[in-house]
Parts: sequence; C-alpha cells; structure tokens
Amino acid sequence: MIMDVIKQGSRARALGRPRDACPHPADSRERRAWYEGYDGSTWDFAEGVPHPAVTARGPATRNGAVDPTLV
Repeated sequence: MIMDVIKQGSRARALGRPRDACPHPADSRERRAWYEGYDGSTWDFAEGVPHPAVTARGPATRNGAVDPTLV
C-alpha cells in the first residue's frame, strides 16, 4: 500500500503537478510516502546514502569507520 502511495507521488511529479497537490492528511505516513515519491528521496534524510557510483573512491568504510587493514 505504501509503495502505491510512493508511486502516486512520483507520477504526480512526472505529470507536472505541484508539490502541494498531495491529497493525504498532514503528519500522516501516507503524506511522507507521497513526498518521498514526489521528491525521489527517503523519509529520513540523515539515513540517505549516495549511490556508490557517485561517491569519491577512498578507503573502504563500514558504518563510517575506516577499516585499519586498508589504510
């Protein structure tokens, strides 16, 4: 169900509808999902991680910690 709401938001953007056209109530999980689809973002921006193909290449990391064997 939430995936359908995300698709609705994505479709609305593709059709040129404004962001404030979201039909879901404020502070609802459906509204957050609709915005996620519209913006192409995740709910929690702090958890967003760039795609590996667009990040700078450097020492391998795991949860932000550099592997000491690779330094």
